[in-house]
Amino acid sequence: MNRRRLLQLAGAAGLTGLWPRAARAGAAPYEGPFYVLVQAGGGWDTTMLCDPKGQVTEDDIDPVNHFFVDEIEEVGPFRLAPVGISAFFERFRDDLLVINGIDCQTVSHVTGERNTWSGSPDTGMPSFGALVSAAVRPRPALPYLTNGGYDHTAGLIAPTRLADTDAIRELAWPHRLDVDDPDSAWLAGSGVDRLAQARADRLARLRGAASLPRVARSHDMLAEARASDNELARVVDYLPDALDGSNALLQQAQVAMACFKAGVTVAANCHIGGFDTHGDHDALQTTALVALMDGLGHIMDEAERQGIADQIVLLVSSEFGRTPSYNDTDGKDHWSVTSMLAMGPGIRGGRVVGATTDGVVAESVDPVTLALDPDGVNITAADVHASLRELTGISADPVAVPYPVGSPLPLFT
Repeated sequence: MNRRRLLQLAGAAGLTGLWPRAARAGAAPYEGPFYVLVQAGGGWDTTMLCDPKGQVTEDDIDPVNHFFVDEIEEVGPFRLAPVGISAFFERFRDDLLVINGIDCQTVSHVTGERNTWSGSPDTGMPSFGALVSAAVRPRPALPYLTNGGYDHTAGLIAPTRLADTDAIRELAWPHRLDVDDPDSAWLAGSGVDRLAQARADRLARLRGAASLPRVARSHDMLAEARASDNELARVVDYLPDALDGSNALLQQAQVAMACFKAGVTVAANCHIGGFDTHGDHDALQTTALVALMDGLGHIMDEAERQGIADQIVLLVSSEFGRTPSYNDTDGKDHWSVTSMLAMGPGIRGGRVVGATTDGVVAESVDPVTLALDPDGVNITAADVHASLRELTGISADPVAVPYPVGSPLPLFT
């Protein structure tokens, strides 16, 4: 592989630009917890998922949905729409937390994504995945993977895109003519080691001679990038030979879990679309929701296969919900209330927090007990993120302090 090809692969993988500033040669693998952030792009309909609303009789003039109240399914504490999504809830009924009635405060896709995944509608806010990854020290080689959705980092950390297993292998073994053959190095004998030592010695001389802070920082980032080589090579040991294309989330999970298992990644954005159903809502939204819930099951299957399921923090949400009535094309439009699914270490499962009215208006909760209370507070994305920061212990971390969000609530504990 020539130098130009390597640089192309590095750019495609998101390995150029800002490098992890705290990576160290020979650092012990990061052992968790690992954060999987599943973004349901387009605005899902929570009333067809975990906050179901059905019609009482066939005479309802403007029903929220076309299924009936008595068709709503119950799995432990969860009430679910009858659209074929119950398997995941049955499997994780004791681990799963559902937060309903999250006030999005917007119906804009761009603002909603930013708000849901950073805790603020303001531009420039880093995503939760970026914050929690940047707070880990020493920082592993590929701390924040992303497959799309809101992944802004505010310059705290470099996002990495690794959707291609061939690219990962070529980046891990740049000195091999055949990445699967350790004997195909294009330098014989100890030539690769001697070349690496020569490069290290030259960089040490440059770093020692650097007088401008900007130049010194550039040399530091290059040194840390080179120090990550062995960490990236570890990923190859855990990758499947070929990614499974049967579900978009499964493919993303296979790469993410290999990186988690190798100890080189802290958080991964997973993304699945199809939820912006302004027409033919029932059919399209059902298809998207079934794919999402099947994908979540695949994510946890892959985590179990890699032996890290007990270290996975799973967060699932969307930028907003859908209207409590249909439009003229049997679709539903944007609505400023959403939900979140969560489970993992430190999260008390088997619960539903928050609620909405029959008209899908967020209900207030007592900020201490979380019981419904008309004199209480609305749950906002800002409060959810303040609570997430407390859960993960980064509220006072220097990477998070410059980006304030809301007030923590006892949502997860």
